[in-house]
Amino acid sequence: MAGQRHASGGGGRRIVIVGGGPTAVAALTHLRSVSGIGEVTIASRNEIGLTEPFSPSGSRLICNTSLDVTSLDPDGPSDLLRYLAGRGWPVHREDFVPRHLVGSYARERYLAARDAMSRAGVRIRHERDEVRSVAGEPGAYRLTLTSGRVLPAGDVLLCTGGGGPFVPPALREHVGSPGVTVLPASPAELRAVPAGTRVLLLGSKLSAVDTALLLCPRGCRVVMASPSGQLPAVRTRLTRQPDHGFAARWQDRAGWAAETDIRRTVRELLRAARAGADGPSGIVPGRRLHALERLRAETERAAAGKVPWQDLVAEVIDAMNTVLPHWPAHDRERVLALHREAVSRYVSAIPERNARLLLHYADAGLLSLAGLCPERIDHEPGGNWRVKWQDGSASRFDHVVSAAGHRRPAHTVTASGELRLGQAPVPEGSPVRIGADLRLERGAGRPPERIWALGSASWPVFPVVNYLRAAAQHARCVARQLAEENQA
Repeated sequence: MAGQRHASGGGGRRIVIVGGGPTAVAALTHLRSVSGIGEVTIASRNEIGLTEPFSPSGSRLICNTSLDVTSLDPDGPSDLLRYLAGRGWPVHREDFVPRHLVGSYARERYLAARDAMSRAGVRIRHERDEVRSVAGEPGAYRLTLTSGRVLPAGDVLLCTGGGGPFVPPALREHVGSPGVTVLPASPAELRAVPAGTRVLLLGSKLSAVDTALLLCPRGCRVVMASPSGQLPAVRTRLTRQPDHGFAARWQDRAGWAAETDIRRTVRELLRAARAGADGPSGIVPGRRLHALERLRAETERAAAGKVPWQDLVAEVIDAMNTVLPHWPAHDRERVLALHREAVSRYVSAIPERNARLLLHYADAGLLSLAGLCPERIDHEPGGNWRVKWQDGSASRFDHVVSAAGHRRPAHTVTASGELRLGQAPVPEGSPVRIGADLRLERGAGRPPERIWALGSASWPVFPVVNYLRAAAQHARCVARQLAEENQA
């Protein structure tokens, strides 16, 4: 069993990390604490740590999370804060910093981990290719690359990010057409949208906000449209605070009692947002205000320091990611559906700075919200796009950008047990299941797998994964499992 467990051929564990973004860097940095590793291969086309969202080309964009929870180490003071302070940046744990600094941080921490592990006798390889499938048995996997080459591995860490983009139905037939951009797209691709054009932006959450912040400064007249018609809430920080014991309470209960307690916790978050009957409200009722009016009111409250709900968010995220993965999928999905607004608006809020920029562009006539969804989008002669809205009215645009979110990671298992990554589902295939320990399951009756999904690859089993703290927690979890096996 030890030989199967290490899959080493006598030279220690052979591990493959699939992906090269910050989650992959988190995985490698936590593997430094694991003994008995012979080789780590990172399969990624890009320079490790320097993915597009954190590249210098997107330097205008800032993180939506504070330094305190943006770190490759989930414990103690923020490692990113320490990194930036050591290089002369005047930073505080509450700050939202430019994303390119996170890219530089991830890159340097990768290089440091690579060099330290190399000095310890671990071979670190960068395979500039993508993994398409995983076959074989636990401890003896075969990873097929896009090039057709095969990598052997005993342990596989999937750091592949989220699934493909969700494209609204009205736009699907036009994907790939000139004048249509579907996120994820690089900042350079978005800057290729001609300046001063009329742009329909499908979506109103974080990706859509980032897109508007790249297009509006170039004089593009942007109209955002989404089913909710609402923008994220506004915060001034996302930091860890003294623990209220949410996770412990939820874990002590089972079934309906746990669901009831989660609902009580969400109500507690919203009560904190309202800040008491006699005081100013920290939450602005969305049904009574247009989205931009609500944004303006919430921005004013943020400027006045009247957003008490924000200090519950980090703990709520950790509690959800700790408890909900242990629940049956249908129970987890029901609870998340009940609290969709709290998750989408308050967990995924935007910094006050970004809110002020949106209001500036709205006041300048460069940004508006439709309040409706397109019913139909047609390409007209001459290159324009005609949009028919749900109320029967019509508008014309020069360009359409879809920033409507992501689907779940597209990993499926064939009838023969082959794991296919990021490919169209096969008729005889089945979705991948992910356990609370992050291990993938390829079917009933199979031995425990040695494949783990980290970061966004673990969504929706882990419900809030689009920030670095979650990826770091996952990397620590997997490293601890490997270290415990060494002691067994």
